[in-house]
Amino acid sequence: MAAFVGGVSTFSGSRVSSAAVCRNSDVVMMAEKSASVPFLSNPVNLNDSMAGYTGFDPLGLTNYISPRFLQECEIKHGRICMLAAVGFIVQEFVHLPGDVFSSKLATEAIFKVPTGGLWQIFIAIGAVELISHKGKLTYPEFTKDTTTPGAMGFDPLNLGKDPEKFKKYQLNEIKNGRLAMIGVGGFIHQMLLTKQGVIEQLQNFQPLSF
Repeated sequence: MAAFVGGVSTFSGSRVSSAAVCRNSDVVMMAEKSASVPFLSNPVNLNDSMAGYTGFDPLGLTNYISPRFLQECEIKHGRICMLAAVGFIVQEFVHLPGDVFSSKLATEAIFKVPTGGLWQIFIAIGAVELISHKGKLTYPEFTKDTTTPGAMGFDPLNLGKDPEKFKKYQLNEIKNGRLAMIGVGGFIHQMLLTKQGVIEQLQNFQPLSF
């Protein structure tokens, strides 16, 4: 009888241990999955210390390109698109004097800008890039740089004096930048298809006919 009880105890203990191992394995497997794309593995080169981290890298770009470089690009394009989203809407109602500035659609206005004006814009943007990155413009130089992505020393309102609030502002910028990039893409396609401005199209919505 004692031997039987001992055997049952041993079997039970083994079963409990196996169950515990299975549960632990499940936890480890769940921890390795991406929070934003649960059926994919968590990107090994990304971590939650990065602003706006969601574990999203379905194409595995961070396996080949520096995550710091990619975040720098994301922040920069997000900032550009936040400005562009405002510009797309303002252009419907506000124009500088002259026929060249008369178009209410950004997709048409760009073709009215003289070649000299486009070169001025191009050179100005290049100068800003050169100065803001202190002459470091190549990919190898970016990967060696240890500064925080998007940090340009521009904080005239001293919003970064409180570290906790600054983290919140960083996250807000990333989220709004991502939304702006999607929004500007929508603005462009909407203008190309309907030949209407953003606000005009909202006020006179008509389904597309194919």
